[in-house]
Amino acid sequence: MKNLIFIMLLLAGVFCQAQKQDIKTYIKTESIGGKLDFSKAVDKEYSTSLIRFGDTMYSKKDFTILLWGAKVNALGINSLDETFRLWEEINQRALTEPEKKALKTGFEAKF
Repeated sequence: MKNLIFIMLLLAGVFCQAQKQDIKTYIKTESIGGKLDFSKAVDKEYSTSLIRFGDTMYSKKDFTILLWGAKVNALGINSLDETFRLWEEINQRALTEPEKKALKTGFEAKF
């Protein structure tokens, strides 16, 4: 399963070596309907409503947030607090506790 997630992350976009502001702009533009929107890939890959990652089960929505967190970290956003703020800015709402847990898990995951 880790290999599958790694492949999905590789297919999601090209590693960006631009400055931090350019990275944030890229993340903002690609997070909804773009290369960083993992909802269609998760729906296509998983037919069940819950997905196991490690010892935890995630809803599809939370699992897409987990993948987004991993990709954002790989792109060069190295602060979890900054990642939380960026997600909330993009989605124009606060993260729920399960979403924060999923985002933190993805952000800290090593694929």
